[in-house]
Amino acid sequence: MSQQIDYQILLQEVIKTAREAAQQSSETDSPFERGLKAAYYDILDVAKTQAEIMEVPLTEIGLDGVEIADYITSKAA
Repeated sequence: MSQQIDYQILLQEVIKTAREAAQQSSETDSPFERGLKAAYYDILDVAKTQAEIMEVPLTEIGLDGVEIADYITSKAA
């Protein structure tokens, strides 16, 4: 049971870190910045998709109300 809690905390921290990094990413359109935004998008999209498939509430992993596409198209709020 405690191992599951450890995994949940790990996932929450990965998501939190990816969201914060995406929010702080530059709005420049350099190839490097586009690549970073795509990486943040991929991390968050996989987490959200898998949570939905496994019926894990998005509130439990910090993705409730998050529009992941915002991370790749512009700076997320």
